[in-house]
Amino acid sequence: MKNDTGRKNERTHSRQTPRCSSPRGPGRPPEMEECERRRRILNSACEILQAHGYHAASMDKVAHCSGMSKRTLYQLYPSKQDLFLSLIGARLFCLPSPVEPVAETPEEELAGLLSGVAKWLLCPDQIELIRAIIAETPEAPDITEIMLNLKKGGETNIFNRWLRDYCVASGHPEADISGLSRHLFGMTIGELMLNGLIGADEYMTPDAIGHFLSSGARLFLAGLRAGWESDAGDAGGKAAPSP
Repeated sequence: MKNDTGRKNERTHSRQTPRCSSPRGPGRPPEMEECERRRRILNSACEILQAHGYHAASMDKVAHCSGMSKRTLYQLYPSKQDLFLSLIGARLFCLPSPVEPVAETPEEELAGLLSGVAKWLLCPDQIELIRAIIAETPEAPDITEIMLNLKKGGETNIFNRWLRDYCVASGHPEADISGLSRHLFGMTIGELMLNGLIGADEYMTPDAIGHFLSSGARLFLAGLRAGWESDAGDAGGKAAPSP
């Protein structure tokens, strides 16, 4: 028969011992969610690409680094090219959904969209990935093919959508949206990406980036409107009857 002290100690021990919410016996651990497996694999592929280059970035190394079996790796990504297509697409082309900027003018609205994209593409991790891709491109036709395919798939990016709406509202639905989007990207974020790649840190402060993107948005839209006015004047002159 236990005395009162023994029973009290048992109750105290019972309260202090944590209980697992989902106890598991011996055996295999629970299956990892597919999204988590993909996340680990892509993170490992990114690290290996930056450390070893595309040629040396074997599927064996990715499997080992991610802690996944080769069987699992090949189930999710049938080839090395598929894996790096997914990596580059996810890190550089699948931009977060933009927050619609509160703006009073088209220039302010466009500058807000540019700032959102810049925050994603100009962070150190993305710049390092871009640097690794550029370094491999001359010697790796696979990388070139991946980038070209992804570029073709970017025809519906947020700049295209914004420019299409702007051109329609301005009475120019026939505008070359894809060409305009490439010009806009090149003269704004593309320039900043180059600064990041060459280490021009004085141009990469938040204030400098904000000023550059705001002025870029104003110059782009001013040039676009000037071009429309010039085209309208040329068309009017051609249509005018000779005296």
